[in-house]
Amino acid sequence: MRSVVLSNGLKIFAPNELEARALYREIFTEKTYSSHGVSVTDGDCVFDVGANIGLYSIFLAQSYRDLKIYAFEPIPKTFSILRKNADTLINGSQLELFNIGLSNKSGRVLFEFDRFASLTATMRPEEVQSCVRKDAGMRAWAAAGISDLQKISVLSPKFAARLLNALSKPLVGWLVAAAMMSLIVLSLIRKRIFLQKIECDLKTISDVIRERQVATIALVKIDVEGSEWDVIEGIAEEDWPKIRQFVVEAHDVDGRVEKMKSVFESRGYRTVVSQEDWELHKLINAFTLIAVRS
Repeated sequence: MRSVVLSNGLKIFAPNELEARALYREIFTEKTYSSHGVSVTDGDCVFDVGANIGLYSIFLAQSYRDLKIYAFEPIPKTFSILRKNADTLINGSQLELFNIGLSNKSGRVLFEFDRFASLTATMRPEEVQSCVRKDAGMRAWAAAGISDLQKISVLSPKFAARLLNALSKPLVGWLVAAAMMSLIVLSLIRKRIFLQKIECDLKTISDVIRERQVATIALVKIDVEGSEWDVIEGIAEEDWPKIRQFVVEAHDVDGRVEKMKSVFESRGYRTVVSQEDWELHKLINAFTLIAVRS
């Protein structure tokens, strides 16, 4: 855990600076969870499913008053950072933290967790892996990495442009791509060494609704690395009318994105499918579904 100062001066705790910058861009700069008609107002109830270190909950608490936020994070190490951030940065809202994952049934399940990449923790590693584009070559992955590092200010625009230009040249491009890929290979080796299997508790959304006697939910935000369909399946039929909006990051496994879109639309939600402005998302077929009930 380290202390990171973000672009707006916000001081948070995070596993590393890269992840903190990526989350900041996604939540504060791009406002991914506030697009396509999604709205939250003072006093609303929000479920932050896959809360990670709590940056979205912090964004909500700083943007609105008197919210009721339920934040769910199953990985104990990440949860400890979430709690530390919540204790220091969330005021004026009711926040309840849950050291559990949400799924289609209660129980316990193994998660894969890499302490150097907490954002990739998943209980569905095979589904996440199956989404990776098989036709993408070494240069495509190198270009995506360069572009995304520039977006979070790890690389300057000028240096990133030089690297991308070099990629287009036969010999130099191969050398640049090889250098980038060597970093990826090293990260994969490191991941094999440090990857942990952690057993975590699960509940369903409807379990929580029933236990906490939740009447209405303004927004359910879901970012759970491959198990998003499980979370949706955990909503009992009688609880759908209680939920006004969803924002879901979905990995397109076997047509999952279209399937989820159909489920939302069949229940009266106006649904939009978009893709965040990350080049790597294009290579792993990750999309965002925004569902808003009229």
